[in-house]
Amino acid sequence: MRITGGTVLSMRPGDSPAVRDVFVENDRIAQFGQSAGGEVIDASGCYVMPGLIQTHIHLVQTIFRGLAEELSLLEWLRDRIWPLEAAHDEASLRATARLGLLDLLTTGTTTILDMGTTHGGDVIAEELVSSGIRARFGQTMMDGGDGVPKGLRETTGASLHASARLVMKWNEAADGRIGYAYAPRFALSCTRELLEAVGDITKRLGLLVHTHSNENVTERSLIEAATGQAPIAYLDGVGLVNERSVIAHGVHLDDAEVATLRERGAAITHCPSSNLKLGSGIADVRALRERGIMVGIGADGAACNNRLDGFDELRLAALLAASLHGPGALSASDVLAMGTRDGARAMRLDAEIGTLEVGKKADVIVLDAERLAGPGGDPATRIVYGGGSRAVRDVIVDGQVIVRSFVPVTLDAAEVQARAAEALPSLTKRAGL
Repeated sequence: MRITGGTVLSMRPGDSPAVRDVFVENDRIAQFGQSAGGEVIDASGCYVMPGLIQTHIHLVQTIFRGLAEELSLLEWLRDRIWPLEAAHDEASLRATARLGLLDLLTTGTTTILDMGTTHGGDVIAEELVSSGIRARFGQTMMDGGDGVPKGLRETTGASLHASARLVMKWNEAADGRIGYAYAPRFALSCTRELLEAVGDITKRLGLLVHTHSNENVTERSLIEAATGQAPIAYLDGVGLVNERSVIAHGVHLDDAEVATLRERGAAITHCPSSNLKLGSGIADVRALRERGIMVGIGADGAACNNRLDGFDELRLAALLAASLHGPGALSASDVLAMGTRDGARAMRLDAEIGTLEVGKKADVIVLDAERLAGPGGDPATRIVYGGGSRAVRDVIVDGQVIVRSFVPVTLDAAEVQARAAEALPSLTKRAGL
């Protein structure tokens, strides 16, 4: 495959945008410049860049969009999200996963770190494989907590057994495109026994840990009351703050917690739309980055966003940083890096993705510059502030075209939307909503 005539944003530090051809052989970038043979994708008048990497997604919540409005975090979970997750069956899980994947792929996200619910992990994995996206996913672990419905609550042993089985079946599936990440939901819904076991297992297996922490003032206070420690100190004590940890939110962190995150090499996922919609606050991303903490970006779930558009999150991240620290606190180039190479580093995939380089995986998006607000401004500014997602014309993952000329190849958009609409009434009835 040859992607010709486009302005390439490689996202390598120090690289400037330049018109270059990209030659893809099998699933990797083979060279830049002139080459012969293969399918030609004409990218004249387009920007060519790495696909976005979102390091915190909940595919299982996509179908809940619009059903949990105007609530703070714990009300939102206990009154709406947990009852709906408990009510999922196979049909609704497939429908919600496909709907989320359609949103993600057509808006330029090529890699996700997904957190499921406490059942149906095989269904989510099957849909990840068939969609063509690159993903690390985990079935949520919940063996405690107030307000957890019966349909979500697990025993410690059952939770650990379920994840162990999913690791055996799905880790490194689809030639490594799909992998497993342990996903204890958060400290309030997991026993110390479970968290310590996850710390031991993931260290031994070298797998990611994906969890939530320091999202909401009330959540923080409850963890402190229950454990006698700040949330990050508690997670550190059970072995869950390390170089394989991806911690969603990090809105309310004290100086000692920030120091621990840096010392351990843990990553934070910034979810600006979700934090604003749930009234959780604004994470100080510039301060975290200045302290040497890796920060990725995530839309979280459609139930608290209500979109899965990574470019929206990048724009909002830059604007929120400006509101805290003044214009330019996070530049357009900074947030594009968060959405590409920094996300790859957070997921420990930077040897394979996150930048366009010879030898790396061919996870590439082509943006039609005419669809961006302009014409002035450097490419990063046009993409971040000019509506990046509406310009996503072609999406390539592992050297395979997943979206071609704005049309998804692996998913039928009309069918996906119809199945979601069909599944929703019975789901809400089972949830008692």
